[in-house]
Amino acid sequence: MRKSVKLAAAVTVLLLAFGAVVLAYSTSQNASTSSNAQNAPAYTTINATQVQLQNLQAIIGKDRSWLKKFLENVTITTVNGTVVSLFKGMLILDTGLSEVRILMPKYWSVGTEVVGRWKLFNSTYSFSAPGQNVTVKALESEMFENPSFSINVIIGYEITNATGTTAYAALPFNMVPSS
Repeated sequence: MRKSVKLAAAVTVLLLAFGAVVLAYSTSQNASTSSNAQNAPAYTTINATQVQLQNLQAIIGKDRSWLKKFLENVTITTVNGTVVSLFKGMLILDTGLSEVRILMPKYWSVGTEVVGRWKLFNSTYSFSAPGQNVTVKALESEMFENPSFSINVIIGYEITNATGTTAYAALPFNMVPSS
């Protein structure tokens, strides 16, 4: 019974991650085509998004093999860095060596409060803001690798700011690392 609960939790995380990746990919591509939308017919943007989604499906496969690959390769990782921005559900961190993009669940618990991811990084809320250091605990999976480059997906589930305050992703399951 316990294995099935863990598997169900892992599958849920992966489906959320995949949905976030597809959404981030399609909206970022859609944003680059929206500047030309004033001069182009309305169907051009829709067709461009459909083509981009088809291209993404070709990369990850229609048979959900990406889910199996994600689960087979997932590890728990810690990323330390300076907040650059929160953009379309992705926390962008400068680690000193590179910029890392971390998919962020929509809601987080901080103390006795549940807040949206945007509020966490809004300077008026005081959890963190661009230019401040944070430590993110996350799930990471290497989705593709060759000698030239690799593609990985990172999904955050716990963030600690510079003052030691911790925010936990409000998910329908618990992340409990093995010791």
